[in-house]
Amino acid sequence: MFENLLLDNLTIGVLILNQEFEVKYLNRYMKEILKEYFNEIDLKYLKMNEALKKRLAKFDLKVKQREIKKDGEAYLFLEFHDVSDLKKLEKDLEEKSKSQNKLVAMLDTVQEFIFYLDSEGRLEYFNKAYAEYLNIPNNELYGKKEIEFFPEAMAKKCLENNEIAFEKGNFYEEEYLDGRWYQTFKSRVDLENDEYGILAMVKEITESKKRSLDLKEKAYKDILTGTYNRNFYEERLRSIFEEKTSSIFSMMLIDIDKFKEINDSKGHDIGDLVLKRLATILKNSIRKNGDYIIRMGGDELCIVIESNLEDLKRVYQRVESEIRKQNITEEFSFEISAGLVQRKSAEKLDAFYKRADVELYKIKKEKIN
Repeated sequence: MFENLLLDNLTIGVLILNQEFEVKYLNRYMKEILKEYFNEIDLKYLKMNEALKKRLAKFDLKVKQREIKKDGEAYLFLEFHDVSDLKKLEKDLEEKSKSQNKLVAMLDTVQEFIFYLDSEGRLEYFNKAYAEYLNIPNNELYGKKEIEFFPEAMAKKCLENNEIAFEKGNFYEEEYLDGRWYQTFKSRVDLENDEYGILAMVKEITESKKRSLDLKEKAYKDILTGTYNRNFYEERLRSIFEEKTSSIFSMMLIDIDKFKEINDSKGHDIGDLVLKRLATILKNSIRKNGDYIIRMGGDELCIVIESNLEDLKRVYQRVESEIRKQNITEEFSFEISAGLVQRKSAEKLDAFYKRADVELYKIKKEKIN
């Protein structure tokens, strides 16, 4: 009565019931759904009762119904749509949402600043720590660019960092800001539909940086005199000279006259006191900024200042004056010899040191003669 080629080729189930809820027609798709519970004979005498409803309830089916008329009689036309894929998608989305919420909750517990910028540099995500650091309400941050809440110079720096991350894939730096050290890492993230952005993490490393710098400073310090040591000369001072090829520097190479006799006659403990006293005098005589005192070994000390020879001569005069004063008041005295030179244009550190050593040798030779 209702046999229909079109209905049999639908990918939805079709049931047509008469007014006594007897099944007058099932299409092919509906038969496939029910064949697990009913054989062909049963299907011919099927009725919409509680048993059938329970069977259908086991499937992920959405039911649509409408009344139709045929040959003057009314029938109920039921469509059964398979929504298992839709339910699976909804479940997947729900699980994904739960996972995202967990991730957001976890990221909000960390102290590091974590945020995401879209390809236009707009904030699409930021964790609690970053929002608290900026001290701006969340609804005023979403969709904003860094130029809108950072000072111009800082925003410009952020933009440059973003461009490096976009171009090279990542960006990393350590910087000192407002008395604190920060470590910044930015990475380009490529998403679907040709969308991309930057995932960034900023971590405060002040304490670890201080420990690192303290250890490095200790590695560069002479234990006895508290001045810089040969390690500093070979690593840091050499690096400074390579960076500042056009800068003016002057060097004074010093050693203590007859230091071996002091050690031999008065003991090495007195020799150490003499070295300490000289180091203190040198520290009090330099100008501090851009001046370095280095113990090269034994009783040889080196002063390097970022200035001309005339300024270095004034430092030497202060040193000489202070030594004379202390020689009068202390129970043992000492004298020094010094070679002073000014750096030639783009002169390397080794050549510079060698000329100072030659000048020191001349002074000591004159004293002997």
